[in-house]
Amino acid sequence: MKSREAYIGIGFHRGVEAEEMESAIRRFLEELGIELKEVKALCTVDFKKTEELQEVSAKFGIPLFCFSRDEINGVNVQSKSAASDIFNIKGVAEPCAILGATRNKGKLKFVKRKSFDRKITLAVVF
Repeated sequence: MKSREAYIGIGFHRGVEAEEMESAIRRFLEELGIELKEVKALCTVDFKKTEELQEVSAKFGIPLFCFSRDEINGVNVQSKSAASDIFNIKGVAEPCAILGATRNKGKLKFVKRKSFDRKITLAVVF
């Protein structure tokens, strides 16, 4: 089977530990049948580039892509996010995954979004 290129968008509440992010990402990938080596980037909004997220990125050996509010607000998203009211952006996980994928490939095949423990939201784009 041909290897896919997956881009994971991640949004999370303040105070979320690296271990919680790592666990949520592993569960998400397992549920979708995606191998870690298929993930080409973790993607988030620039103000969420925390030490914890950088630690997860380094541990997995996956680059971290960060996007500005303007970039995010230029993306057409399927679902409304709590971030829209709080941070005046359309979302974090879904638009950042889309931006990561389009930055590298230009076309999207699939978007899946899921929340973990109401603290972490993940989205994947192929």
